[in-house]
Amino acid sequence: MTNQPGPSSAAFCSNKLRLLAFAPVLLFALTMITMQSAQAQGFNILYTFTGGAHGFYPSGLIFDRSGNLYGIDEDDPYFNGAVFELMREDSTWVLEPLYNFPGGSGGSGPGGVIFGPDGALYGTTGGGGGVCGGLLHGCGTVFRLAPSPSRCGNIFCLWNESLLFTFGYSLGDDGYNPNSGVIFDSAGNIYGITYHGGLYNAGTAFQLVRTQNGWVENILDNFPFSTGYPGSGLTLDSSGNLYGTSIYGGTYGLGRVYQLVHTGEGWTDNTIYSFQGDNDGRYPSGGLIFDAAGNAYGTTGGNGPGDGQPGTVYQLTPQADGTWRETVLHVFPNDIFGPAGNLVMDATGNLYGLTQGTPGNNPDKWGMIFELSPVNGSWIFTQLHEFTNGDDGSTPSGITLDAAGNLYGASVHGGAHGWGLIWEITP
Repeated sequence: MTNQPGPSSAAFCSNKLRLLAFAPVLLFALTMITMQSAQAQGFNILYTFTGGAHGFYPSGLIFDRSGNLYGIDEDDPYFNGAVFELMREDSTWVLEPLYNFPGGSGGSGPGGVIFGPDGALYGTTGGGGGVCGGLLHGCGTVFRLAPSPSRCGNIFCLWNESLLFTFGYSLGDDGYNPNSGVIFDSAGNIYGITYHGGLYNAGTAFQLVRTQNGWVENILDNFPFSTGYPGSGLTLDSSGNLYGTSIYGGTYGLGRVYQLVHTGEGWTDNTIYSFQGDNDGRYPSGGLIFDAAGNAYGTTGGNGPGDGQPGTVYQLTPQADGTWRETVLHVFPNDIFGPAGNLVMDATGNLYGLTQGTPGNNPDKWGMIFELSPVNGSWIFTQLHEFTNGDDGSTPSGITLDAAGNLYGASVHGGAHGWGLIWEITP
């Protein structure tokens, strides 16, 4: 889920960093056979990162109830990472540093945050937590961040971190590198994946259950090498089933979509779709989202420019016999990488996503934001903004929607200072 309820830290902190005023930028319109002409969109730069203690390389935005944005960045020379809040104040946005990860036992490399049932921020770090199994950078952690219980006077007050779980590769089937964030079920249990480790060293799906003695880990699935290496975090459906994607594996070895079903004997891993490498795509690195009818939507990245394997946006529809039918909604041209990360859907069923560009191979492609709209049984593709690696930045990361249908995200690189920025697109 992209929008989560939660508190604002405005009551706890001051001495805020002032943001740049809104700067409208004219979007580029592109007409293709399957693309409608993009009407003028409002592209606004909300905040430009300046590097060092003021942060750089932002990503992973979410909203709280008050309309404030939260995200992560690489905030210090050691790249341990940080969590920040971006608050709207009249016509400007104000950046509030919330927590700087110390590395070591405190974790490093956050993979995104969400609000938990208690209003605190929860997430994972891909590293840190201490030396484990010979990995000097650590195996990763699951953490909780909450505001300080006391006011801080005239200086900003960092939030407090609690480590819920530290991964230990030396413990056998425990995984490591859980850097896709976590989700909650209605009972308050936490779910996530690790990219490595487990019985077959191809990743795990895990659950954390709160007990009187702290949080206890249950391994739900040890991904075999033939179906492993998860490409995304987990998604929970209304029935309590978990879904995710694997970069490799499946019938053709080109990636799969899997379902974890809770049974009396534990959790069963079902492959519900195997990518074939034709126009259905390959190597799905994004996760799934669901509509109200139970259809799932996701992306594949293909293999990159020039290899004849374009990226796709696809839909999976559950069938009466328990199988899932795949429909390709859009195929991207071969001269760009396909979409990255999760899609988002607005209240009228339009899908939004991004491509991150190919600056290493094609410097004219720095990423784009796109929309797919259902019209009379088809899907119309609209390019909303193409990044230039100028003041608008490059390499967009993550999209979230506010209640009015405005899009928000981060440019990991570029911007006026070269350290990334936060942007808004208003229809």
